Amino acid sequence: MIIEKYHIFNVMEEIVEQITNEMFNMPNIEICICDRCKADVIALALNHLHPKYVVSEKGRIFSELETYTFQLRAEVLAEVLKAMEKIKENPSHPKEESIYKEVKISVDELEKHFDDINNK
Repeated sequence: MIIEKYHIFNVMEEIVEQITNEMFNMPNIEICICDRCKADVIALALNHLHPKYVVSEKGRIFSELETYTFQLRAEVLAEVLKAMEKIKENPSHPKEESIYKEVKISVDELEKHFDDINNK
């Protein structure tokens, strides 16, 4: 069957997950970093974004990601930030079960962190 050769893929899922992971890896983030909260952020952000489906041969999906613009990434980042605020205020678990990072970082280290993200 010819369809088996192709994969239908929502590029937004990968972009939202990538940006969410970047945000959750930031130093001094003030949101629960458990897997459930991260998944809730991804799901909530995706619910507010239009899907971007592509048809790709298996193994060629990631080359499709490179074609999306800075503007699209900015829109995704805005939705991820909104989702993070909502999940921070209303996690799916009791707030007492929240997991937070305890990282102290200097301004120089923070600038380096942003430079590293921008260079990816």
